[in-house]
Amino acid sequence: MSISINNNISTNQYNNRVLQTNQKDNFQKLSSGKKINHAKDDAAGLAISEKMLKEINKANKEIENYQDEKSMINVSDGMYEGTNDYLMDMYEQGVRAGNSIMSADDRQAIEDYASQLKSDAEDMLNTTKFNETKVADRQAVNSLPQNFDLKSTEDAIKTVNRLRSQDGAKYNGLEHRINNKETEVLNTTAGRSRINDTEYGSAVSELNKNRTLDTYQNMMQRQQMQNASDQVTRLF
Repeated sequence: MSISINNNISTNQYNNRVLQTNQKDNFQKLSSGKKINHAKDDAAGLAISEKMLKEINKANKEIENYQDEKSMINVSDGMYEGTNDYLMDMYEQGVRAGNSIMSADDRQAIEDYASQLKSDAEDMLNTTKFNETKVADRQAVNSLPQNFDLKSTEDAIKTVNRLRSQDGAKYNGLEHRINNKETEVLNTTAGRSRINDTEYGSAVSELNKNRTLDTYQNMMQRQQMQNASDQVTRLF
């Protein structure tokens, strides 16, 4: 009979340890906000969760890269806008030089001014950088007029505006890519949350259940120990 009593007590002690472990796990889930804190909690779920986290981190980094590209395009757009202003001024000076009342000195002054405008445009195209990288397309540099005639200047304006338009299209494309990646991150994060995050209602319910069972097991263990003591007393 004593063996039976000892076995019952040992079983209750084991059950108590299991319940205490469960309570500890529930407390950890509630405090961390995660229902998977260790591989033992859900090995398959943890593997899926980590894979999804890798995808989220990759998408966020791609978004950062796209944002950097947008910033570079903004720098490029400002550069082409400034270059276009120089070219428009050169074009106006070319029209002014066609005035028949202009003297030779007047035309020389206009040409000197146009030469300075071209130098400034070249300097802008050759020195504008983003993160130490030149942003100007060589087409823009090569298109700058050599003889300050109206046709060459007009062609240069067209080239700069075409390159600027291409940058605008790239910018819009990056916006779409960013929107798609942000949607991907949002949905993947939501999916990972369903796998990894604690469902507080269930966790609290499980905690209360384990507490109740623990109280019951302690009562049973005390009762069995009392019964064992009574039996020993009767034997003697």
